[in-house]
Amino acid sequence: MLLSKNKYKRLIIKHIQGETTAGEQRIAEAWILKSPENKRLYETYKGLLILTDRKQVHFDADKAWDIFSHRIHSDNPHAFNQRSTTPRRKIIAYAAVSGIAAMMLIAIGLFNILQKEPSIQQFTTTTSISDAYQLPDGTTVVLNRNSVVKYPEHFAGGIREISIFGEAFFEVSHNPDKPFVIHASGLDIKVVGTSFNVEAPKGGDFVKVTVNTGKVLVYPTGTLPEKSETAGLFLSAGEIATYSQQSGQILKGVSDDLNVLSWKTGVLTFRESRLAEVLKALEFKYQTPFIVDNQDVLNQRLTARFENDSLDNVLETLSLIFNLKFENNGRQILVH
Repeated sequence: MLLSKNKYKRLIIKHIQGETTAGEQRIAEAWILKSPENKRLYETYKGLLILTDRKQVHFDADKAWDIFSHRIHSDNPHAFNQRSTTPRRKIIAYAAVSGIAAMMLIAIGLFNILQKEPSIQQFTTTTSISDAYQLPDGTTVVLNRNSVVKYPEHFAGGIREISIFGEAFFEVSHNPDKPFVIHASGLDIKVVGTSFNVEAPKGGDFVKVTVNTGKVLVYPTGTLPEKSETAGLFLSAGEIATYSQQSGQILKGVSDDLNVLSWKTGVLTFRESRLAEVLKALEFKYQTPFIVDNQDVLNQRLTARFENDSLDNVLETLSLIFNLKFENNGRQILVH
């Protein structure tokens, strides 16, 4: 899940002010330790808040200005147009106004820092596969049907983070100083520059990562950075990892699915594949279920390649090879 950094920052401020619950304190401390950037930001906020009265730090600029004006006039209603009777009083009045002004500048500056956080953008598909879409860092993504990618309008700090629901193919822009992390239904995928497929169905129990080129690290969401390598698994080209949300386990293997990218490439390849596997691949690619009368035919084997063929053309070929009849009733395809 891609969390707003604003939420973390407000939590950090509560932590500095000693107003967090025990659970919030653990979350805040984990976030601070996650990266040097987070720690620097924490120290910056701590320094700013120490310089001000913590009860006076507000994040509403208009309200802050009203408080500022009220404090000036209540302390010295004629501060700007009345001559003081003694130099000492003039110095005290000036110092009081300057101190309040400094406090408000710090508070408003902290407010502006929070307001500059990049907004979250969303790229969505419904019934069709997307064209290649470019993220702010140059990474390209192709979305399968009914999929969503959420990302910031620009990548701030030392990490590039996005979230995905559904299925997508990524070609990550190479940047060794700024890792790319994908949050996918309980599993995080960390890369520097590579291409891979992520399948994370919304509402499903599993996440599947298949590496095409390069190398990635997969680990459960929420793992502390220093423990990600021991809690996760490295995957190289041709390898696959499947994560179960129910069990929390990550299983690694070699990808022998020739059609894992068929939704993107439009190419279906079968090498001595059982008809059961063929129909399963067709169901996935064409989003149409098959109902088979005679289960014995599912053990027959097929070697063939279909490149951007329509479903009708594929079924016509299968009917000639296996002497089968396919009947499409609009909801499903019956196999006789």
